[in-house]
Amino acid sequence: MLYSTTASDFLYLRQNINTKNLNGSDSSLASLFLLQPKYDIELCVEDAVLFRRYHGKQNRLGWGFPIPLQTAGETYLRSAIAYILEQSAKENIMPQFCLCTQEQKNQIDACLSKYFSSCSAEWNTNRDDSDYLYLTQNLATLSGPNYQKKRNHVSRFNRIYGTDWEFKTFPEYDIADDIMFVADTWFTEKDGPENEALILEHESIRTALDNAELLNMRGGVVYIHGKPAAMTLASPVSDSVLDVHFEKAVAEHEPNGVFAIVNNQFAKTCTDYLYINREEDMGVEGLRKAKLSYKPTTVLDKFYGKVM
Repeated sequence: MLYSTTASDFLYLRQNINTKNLNGSDSSLASLFLLQPKYDIELCVEDAVLFRRYHGKQNRLGWGFPIPLQTAGETYLRSAIAYILEQSAKENIMPQFCLCTQEQKNQIDACLSKYFSSCSAEWNTNRDDSDYLYLTQNLATLSGPNYQKKRNHVSRFNRIYGTDWEFKTFPEYDIADDIMFVADTWFTEKDGPENEALILEHESIRTALDNAELLNMRGGVVYIHGKPAAMTLASPVSDSVLDVHFEKAVAEHEPNGVFAIVNNQFAKTCTDYLYINREEDMGVEGLRKAKLSYKPTTVLDKFYGKVM
């Protein structure tokens, strides 16, 4: 059993996890690494399966869907669920799953029905936790009538700033300090020191940069008049899905389309991934409106189940 709390543990996971069917933001190794303190995530490897156990509150409590390593056999899920049931029985608690996609929920239900017929799961979902997945090509080209407003935002940006701006990619350019400058500025402008959630997020950005190579982080910065104005950071969920963890901008440029620019410019550098996952909206009305405005290909619901 491997309890993963160190960089070397995550290097092992990065080299050995089978990511073929993963697309949820909670499945990215960077998310697990960065969110361990926030949700008290316990990770262990047992019989070629990565187990994720969340000790947070409400929808971040319970076991994530077991993720197989590349050496796992075809019947890994049966063994994994047996392990979870056994661990729960030892602790005399009700087994429960969290952050499962519809497909993962169906797999758990089928496995319980076939091999653990005395058990069944009662499931709920929360729209606030649904991920937004987009075709990378759509975000990169902004073509078609669905993206007319986004093209207008880009045009506004170009009218205001002309050619006095540029986009640089990370880690190709040594711009970690500039990424952090934008994050620091945004944090101060949003009264971050007074908000516990923003404090944890801000610390996560620094941690992501400090471990950028390990977590396979990539991103970029928009510069206006030679100064950092917006940033983004992302990491792979799988070979086909890239997860955007952070996207921030300096407040004075927000009304002028800088978010549309950083989104579009970054997407143009990510066409080696079929999809971009821009994570959940957390029930924030403005954030939900913004994410929907980019016309997601999929709104990936997450399910929470108690095994009875």
